[in-house]
Amino acid sequence: MDIVALETLARGIRRCHSCRLHENRTHAVPGNGDYRRRVVLLGEAPGEREDELGLSFMGRTGQFLDGFLAQNGFDRDDFFITPAVKCRPPNNRDPRRDELETCRDKWLLPQLDALAPAIILLAGKAAVRQTLGSNEPLSGLHGRMLEYCGVPALVTYHPTAMMRFPKIRNAAAEDLAALNKALKIT
Repeated sequence: MDIVALETLARGIRRCHSCRLHENRTHAVPGNGDYRRRVVLLGEAPGEREDELGLSFMGRTGQFLDGFLAQNGFDRDDFFITPAVKCRPPNNRDPRRDELETCRDKWLLPQLDALAPAIILLAGKAAVRQTLGSNEPLSGLHGRMLEYCGVPALVTYHPTAMMRFPKIRNAAAEDLAALNKALKIT
């Protein structure tokens, strides 16, 4: 793990003007949490509250995530949490392909290299697309332990989907059980 590189990347992310997403943001979101545990939770894109604070999963979805993690034997502090796209898309639209590619190449991949995670929890379709390049529906990928550059990557649903749909929440609970098992092995 390269702490100096992480700090340098975080400063760069906060100042980034490489795509149109910077035009409407309040704060870019480089990520936060305990990087020493080497478990990364990769989300999609910042929402309104994250944009206001510059931190990951801070709004209603973040409150849900905290409770969901606790119900499944985890704490927010068990993860370094970062979005796949570092700036909030206008009106919470899905990030566009060029925005995804710019953020992935300039920030996310170097960030993952610096973090040197032991495992990555990919929460949502943007996280999967950014790391694995897959457009396969999450229903076919969730719960599968795949690989990103030699690092185990477990696919799950985004917490917003978990909040809305009990079936997805139950599937995600199974995914966290698999994550817990994988962490005991590593």
